[in-house]
Amino acid sequence: MRTTDAIRVIVEVMAPYIGDTMARSAARAHCQKLEIRETLSAADVDALLERLGSGLNIFLGRDRSAAVVAETRRALEAAGDAS
Repeated sequence: MRTTDAIRVIVEVMAPYIGDTMARSAARAHCQKLEIRETLSAADVDALLERLGSGLNIFLGRDRSAAVVAETRRALEAAGDAS
């Protein structure tokens, strides 16, 4: 999956919980820290969601964060299947 497409999906799912700007900046920053460039592998998705989930714990709590991460994973899988 292209990184730009993954970020779009992540923002669509997470924005209702943390806002568009926070979701976009967090996804981009973690991609940069993980050195994810043009495309994401399955391992990249796992690492990215783990990092995003850790941050969400602060804002949403563990249970809600886990639910949002699971929702994001499903949305990324669906988007990957559609491409």
